[in-house]
Amino acid sequence: MGFFFIQMADPQFGMYAALSGLDEVRLETFRQAGMSVASTPKITGFAKETELYESAIASANRLKPEFVITCGDMINDVNDTTQLNELMRITDDLDSDIPMHWVAGNHDLGNEVTSESLARYRDRFGPDDYYFDHRGTRCVVLNSNISRDPSQVTHEWERQREFAEDAMEEARRQAADHILVFMHHPLFLRRPDEGDSWVVVPQQRRRVLLEVFQRHRVSAVFAGHWHRNGYGRDGDLEMVTSGSVGYPLGEDPPGLRVVKVFERHLAHEYFALDAAPKSIRLDEDSVTVKSPKASTGDDVRCYQE
Repeated sequence: MGFFFIQMADPQFGMYAALSGLDEVRLETFRQAGMSVASTPKITGFAKETELYESAIASANRLKPEFVITCGDMINDVNDTTQLNELMRITDDLDSDIPMHWVAGNHDLGNEVTSESLARYRDRFGPDDYYFDHRGTRCVVLNSNISRDPSQVTHEWERQREFAEDAMEEARRQAADHILVFMHHPLFLRRPDEGDSWVVVPQQRRRVLLEVFQRHRVSAVFAGHWHRNGYGRDGDLEMVTSGSVGYPLGEDPPGLRVVKVFERHLAHEYFALDAAPKSIRLDEDSVTVKSPKASTGDDVRCYQE
């Protein structure tokens, strides 16, 4: 019998307000980048994010996963401590026997990777590169902001590569059933050789990470950042990009992903928050289930947010 966990991404407290009240020129900029941003009156605060994240945490408490992992962009404005406080207030409602694991997003660092921004993130959320083991599966968390742009912290990129290598090599020596990787930025959306964009890790460092992941037979990489679902493969490695708990930028509604882990395979499904299941059934006949509205990645254009 396997186990299951819940992956969330991008609750991003403050994003609804940040994207409200935009003029047509700004809205068109988002549209040209392939992002669906609605024209709305200006608002303040984060009432919508509170509603959505409370729903996600309530679903987790009902379903009782082995753990929850949130793949970055927990807040929108790194300088707004009220966003951080609201995130943590609601997270405290998660049942005490369900661990929450954090993954560093670009907004959690402030869109600039420096020694100072990394120190601030680590003070708030804990380590940004770490691993934990659960019932024969090694879960490796990597700060994809470093692999996106390590120009101001080159030593961190070298450290991250060594950390990933060591963590995965050890897992294989211990005969782990699976190695799973969690990042904020996807390595790619559909194909490992696709071009660079604001969404993915650039090819230069993507190739380095993929070589390590392939050599150690990583089963899957789970990410967020795109605010919609995407699925790709590099041989046996599955790249899963999950939609957001918060503001959606495509057709996929705010939601969460249930991931079932069995000895020989994984199965996962994305659920809209208002259609989350009442319970989860574990069985060996499960197959990987994908959102029927999964975006393909064909509409990605150059944009930096």
